[in-house]
Amino acid sequence: MSSRQQKLSLVGESPAAVAVHDKRKWLSLFSSDGIVNDPVGSDLHQGSEELGRFYDTFIAPNEVVFHPKHDIVCGAAVMRDLELEIRMTDRVILTVPMHLRYELTDDDRVRGLYAHWELPTMVAQFGSKGPWALPSALRLAARLLKNQGVSGSLGFARGFKRVGAAGKRQAATFLDAVTDSSVSGLAGFADVTVTYGAQQLASPAALRGLEGWTSSKFISAGDYVTVSLSDGGDGHAVAMCEFAEGRLTDVTVYVEE
Repeated sequence: MSSRQQKLSLVGESPAAVAVHDKRKWLSLFSSDGIVNDPVGSDLHQGSEELGRFYDTFIAPNEVVFHPKHDIVCGAAVMRDLELEIRMTDRVILTVPMHLRYELTDDDRVRGLYAHWELPTMVAQFGSKGPWALPSALRLAARLLKNQGVSGSLGFARGFKRVGAAGKRQAATFLDAVTDSSVSGLAGFADVTVTYGAQQLASPAALRGLEGWTSSKFISAGDYVTVSLSDGGDGHAVAMCEFAEGRLTDVTVYVEE
């Protein structure tokens, strides 16, 4: 597996290719069975043909600018805490808070790209542009149907289903107990599986690496809530909280090793 800097360089090639609309370069970054799940909760796109249609639908027509805040290399994954600026027209510019997770292969390819962002929030922002958004909306709908078909369009719409505010509250309660060292506060989370970096912990109470850290930027996408974490200095992490039937089951903390 490559060094930290090599992994960051590989991940950085994706927005660089997007910026100059280099579809061939962007596709070459993925393994042969590479996956894009954007947003998380929508249907997966896998393999060069499906990834090509994804590119043609969502990337090619727009100017997309990445504004990274923090990059976290954790094993074979890179978690980017960022905002995405999508310029559809001069009057329709969207800003999308996001956690972007790259799962990498041993031979320096992207096995999976998972974009954690809130589709309903983005649609509301889109709607706030008023009549200026209508032509862009019609063009997007046409591209969806042309490139993805009816089933693919419905698959994209599955991104509206999320654990929402209730999931965010559970994630916040769990992380508050962890960062405040409150064992009693973790009583309702005894069965949650916790992974810190590359290490699976014996119990949530064993998660002591985040004492005194603060939580911000809660994003609900699909069955997950992702949360930005900071120690108030140079330390940053992202917690990925997974839910099943509305209940928190797994927490993975992406932190520099």
